[in-house]
Amino acid sequence: MKFFKSKWFQGLGLAFLVFVLLTGWLVVRVIHRVPKELMEDIRAGRLARNIKDPNERFEKYLEGRYGDMSDPANRQKAFLDFFNPEHIRALQFLVKYSPPEHRQANIQASADWIGNYRTNLTEQQRSALKAILLSDSGKAMLKQATAQYNVQDVYYRGATVPVISQLLTTIHEVQKAP
Repeated sequence: MKFFKSKWFQGLGLAFLVFVLLTGWLVVRVIHRVPKELMEDIRAGRLARNIKDPNERFEKYLEGRYGDMSDPANRQKAFLDFFNPEHIRALQFLVKYSPPEHRQANIQASADWIGNYRTNLTEQQRSALKAILLSDSGKAMLKQATAQYNVQDVYYRGATVPVISQLLTTIHEVQKAP
């Protein structure tokens, strides 16, 4: 009992308390510095991480991130987010920290989803997307996305060619639509 009353033990307890408080403060500061987009992507990625099939895993990720994918507005939001610089950085982070054996399959599943999105657009959805892409804000969005993509690691850019190809094909087809 005398040991617990010693100044050494009390000093150690106080130091431990200060350490816990500083660690908690630091964790809170770091969490608040993490971009909102990244946190949303991480949460959605965690929901899908244990699914074996890459297409199902990507669909689950999208559902966790944007909501029910049978809703055209959610699909459009998911597609347009491929041009959001914060989301581009978040996706690179997710790819970097995903299991190596899943990386290329996840990228291909993403490309496949974009191709399916394009193929299944109704004329009304195609017109609405065209209006967004051809607007001043849409052009600025594409310009910012291109700049962000170009500063990514060359190996990452090489690995994501299937996604970029599908995005560019979709933009081209939507913009040429009547």
